[in-house]
Amino acid sequence: MQPKRKDLNFIQTLNDKLTRKDPVLDLAYDRMGDAGIIFLCRNKDLTHVQKLDLSWNEITDGGLAVLAGTAPLPELRHLVLNANQIGNEGAKSLAVSKNLPNLETVELVNNQISDFGALSLVKSQSLLNLRFIDLEMNKVGQKKITRFPDGAVVSKLRLLNLRRNLVGDETLADWAQAGAFEKLVQLNLGWNQITNKGARILAHSPTLNRLETLALDSNHIADPGALDIANSKHLNNLAQLYMQDNNYSQIGETALRVMRARILVEKKRTENHLNLNEQRLDNKDLAGLSKYEKLEEMVSLSLRNNHFDYHGVQDLANSKYLKNLKSLNLMSNAVGDKGLLLLAESAHLSQLESLNLEYAGITALGILALSHSPHINQLKELNLSGNNLGEKGLRILASSGNFKNLVKLRVSGVPMGDSGFQALVQSNNLSQLEELEAMGNTITRASLDSLANSSKLPQLKKLDLRRNKLKELDLIFLADSPEFHALEALRF
Repeated sequence: MQPKRKDLNFIQTLNDKLTRKDPVLDLAYDRMGDAGIIFLCRNKDLTHVQKLDLSWNEITDGGLAVLAGTAPLPELRHLVLNANQIGNEGAKSLAVSKNLPNLETVELVNNQISDFGALSLVKSQSLLNLRFIDLEMNKVGQKKITRFPDGAVVSKLRLLNLRRNLVGDETLADWAQAGAFEKLVQLNLGWNQITNKGARILAHSPTLNRLETLALDSNHIADPGALDIANSKHLNNLAQLYMQDNNYSQIGETALRVMRARILVEKKRTENHLNLNEQRLDNKDLAGLSKYEKLEEMVSLSLRNNHFDYHGVQDLANSKYLKNLKSLNLMSNAVGDKGLLLLAESAHLSQLESLNLEYAGITALGILALSHSPHINQLKELNLSGNNLGEKGLRILASSGNFKNLVKLRVSGVPMGDSGFQALVQSNNLSQLEELEAMGNTITRASLDSLANSSKLPQLKKLDLRRNKLKELDLIFLADSPEFHALEALRF
């Protein structure tokens, strides 16, 4: 019988790929079936292949058994078998294979594998380098398991995806008891059938103490389950927890936010300094953070570039645990004048000495609120760069006794012209100022002359005037003028 043109094309394409010795062999969507796998394994040299994609090929347990049992694949790191017809026996054949010593990831999305096959892979005694197993859209949890693969998890398994299966509370209990989760750092259980009982099992399982990411979204977890997760003594390494689209109320959500705050504080603190920059914290996260009592130990808190606005600032300002805070960084958040007003009215921030509001949406109104604050009046460092203060805001700043202790002031790109600059350098209230950064404004030679004749110049140690409206002759004046030679650092 003559081979079909489709088969001839497949063989020609396969030969071309193998001749080039490509490390990636992509045979997805070729519909080769088990017969194609048998042909491939028995007639072709695959020893150089590092990634093999056999998705959408109508492969069954028999075909996978041939691949795992007869083909030497010493270099294979990544095996992709998505959207085939593989069940437990195929998964078991893969798990016991001696031909895949360096396999690191196996993708089996949208197959027919249930608990025994999945656990066989998780507890494989042969695939010692296996790090990631993707079993999304299979049949894990469909039936209660009656036999378990022997042994402990001996591979390097760190990531397990069981999303969109049929995992329920009993399945979780069985898997936890079998020690299947003990080496994981990421576990995805989203879109399953987990209830409060299952959440409690996870919360009380000591085998989950390495988890850094846990996905439980779109299950059936209510407040009791959320509270169990939030109060777990074993989930202290969680950096990411996904639990949206469950059944808990504001009570459960608040507890989970406090949990996240607790974990972040413990992981991100360095003694009494806490750096939470770029953690994607929103208003609800700040509400949780503000309730965590260990904030009382912090003297420095940095929240640069997150996703909160004045609502989150309000919870922060109302937190009694900030009473020892000396430095607060709110750069690149939507604080706005409302947020600054809330800070200014907070009795808990009376120890604050450094405040960073760069790119925080502040205008002259916010500066007015800060200038009249009965609590924040000990500032030594203030960063207002990147805000639209205008000349009015700068005049308010210069005229307020609340800023009498300022040593460092940053007002780059505010924008500021000669009037605003001269208000600062002639201010009697800014008598302690040693460092002034005023880049990216519209300062001209008139301001230089004013500063040269000002009593403020001798006390200044550092001055930055880059990217202003200074001409070449003005720069020569700065370089040659003896009045500016005493500065430790002059940039223009």
